[in-house]
Amino acid sequence: MIVLAHILLFTKKSQRYKSEYYRMQEQEQASQKVLQHRDLLHDRYKNYEQSLSYAQRIQNALFITPKQLRAHFPESFIFHRPKDIVSGDFNWARRINGKMLFSVADCTGHGVPGGFMSMIVGSILKQINDMYTENNPAYILKYLNAAVKKQLGQSRKNALSDDGLDMGLCYINSEKELYFSGAKFNLYYVEDGSVQTIQGDKMSIGYKRSDEHYQFTNHKLSYQSERVYYLFSDGIVDQKGGEDGFSYSKKRLQELLLTINTLDGERQKQMILKSLAQYQGSFERNDDITMVGFKL
Repeated sequence: MIVLAHILLFTKKSQRYKSEYYRMQEQEQASQKVLQHRDLLHDRYKNYEQSLSYAQRIQNALFITPKQLRAHFPESFIFHRPKDIVSGDFNWARRINGKMLFSVADCTGHGVPGGFMSMIVGSILKQINDMYTENNPAYILKYLNAAVKKQLGQSRKNALSDDGLDMGLCYINSEKELYFSGAKFNLYYVEDGSVQTIQGDKMSIGYKRSDEHYQFTNHKLSYQSERVYYLFSDGIVDQKGGEDGFSYSKKRLQELLLTINTLDGERQKQMILKSLAQYQGSFERNDDITMVGFKL
């Protein structure tokens, strides 16, 4: 009986050890699968990030650099902060026969969708170079609107794309007169102790709902030597932050511009970015951010 009891006890222990062994083996195999899956995800993410970085280089070829902008406007600044690697915001400039075309635009979304839209628009803008109408940026917005809608097939009833952009476009002639036209985009400048706003039209470029034949408005501003102009995407004023997560707001930005507009371009840029970063705090970036300031 004693021997039998020992045998039964040994058998039970053996079964328990065997079960524990198989359980540990299963756990080890599961861990290996987890590690393999993790490595696979890491490789895919790395490839995805490399692809986006390459796309960013292609997209950046459209943009004007701070150095190039200063060559045209010595007292100027520009900054571009994408939410993701590629961006729906972009800036574009061309010098034609001594005249300057310059724009800031905000395409649908951000990241890859916004990046695709910016490339489509950039391609169309290159075609416009030889067909612009002097002192008439409104014509360019009209042409761009029709071209985007055609490219995305938005005139069809069953159109899949409802994408587009907002844009502010400046044309500066040889007399330093500035003509501005905006598609849901405004131009700002400081004068007589307040921020003046040149209102763009309340019509976007592209989208199903926009009028393909819409006539945008030209605004003419005579040369003023001390005037600094500002264009910015709504990613700045919509940025959440502060104690309650409210937007940075247009009012807060305009109050800042009133205090810094007489400083040099680089100093203005640093103070705007500092103010925005302090306000944002630990909140995530909402959107792409682009801003330009320039003096003629």
